[in-house]
Amino acid sequence: MEWDKSASLLLEKVPPFVQKTVREKIETLARERGKTLVTESEVMEARESFMGRPQKTATPQAAVVKNPIDNKKLSILKKYPKYFDKDGNPVLYQIKSCRGAEVNCPFLITNSNILADKLRNRLEELHFTEKLIDKIEGQILPHHTMKLAVAGCPNSCSMPQIKDFGVHALEPVYVDPDCACTECMQCVETCKEGAITIQGGQVSIDKDTCVHCGLCARVCPAGSIKTSEKKYRVMIGGKVGRHPRFALVVLPQAEESATLKVLDVCVDIILSSKTEHRFRTLVEQHGIEEIKKRI
Repeated sequence: MEWDKSASLLLEKVPPFVQKTVREKIETLARERGKTLVTESEVMEARESFMGRPQKTATPQAAVVKNPIDNKKLSILKKYPKYFDKDGNPVLYQIKSCRGAEVNCPFLITNSNILADKLRNRLEELHFTEKLIDKIEGQILPHHTMKLAVAGCPNSCSMPQIKDFGVHALEPVYVDPDCACTECMQCVETCKEGAITIQGGQVSIDKDTCVHCGLCARVCPAGSIKTSEKKYRVMIGGKVGRHPRFALVVLPQAEESATLKVLDVCVDIILSSKTEHRFRTLVEQHGIEEIKKRI
């Protein structure tokens, strides 16, 4: 099946090791719809079709009196469909999740869509969009919106390190002294960070180098290396632009509940600020250590 230029460019953005699978799924969906040429439209439709995200269910909430939205405030955002839902309502945040679960990524630790949906639900519960619209005076610009990303492993294909709020899954590993190492060296060969050494049957993991991807535990036949409960690395304040900055680590290993707590704090910082600075600037004004104390 042929692909036009715009569709091909979108496919090139997919990680190389899953491009073949993604191409096959898109072409299958296109054929089912009677298409003979894959265009950008088919790629986007296919993406939504096999995202596999559960539909949000309405939850009872306290009644909130919404002020009428000044359309002049949204005139610039209206140029970009991503800032509005299917009913045309403004959404002043974007959450990007990796595609690991869709394409059976071999590095996947957990389905990033699950946490992404919980972050989305929390922002809805906090009425983030409505409150931000009320807070901002004048036209709302793209940099006023909140950018979030969730990745299912430390490879971080969704680029959480350059978002206002970024998370990637971890699978912390440890050496089990009760399981003798057979010195097969599979863990050493698998570790992409060079964090594992074996001497005299003793396994050592450099915690400063290890990124807790869990791959070494998966290949260990003796069980000498094991994984503990899955966690999340939580980062805030990443940005691109003229002066890009990597996000700062708030919690190196966090439970889901703590991750949502960090989001609550970030939302409060944004909505309570008397200025309309980019979020990274607000983080620097408050100080990362002071922010950690609030979590």
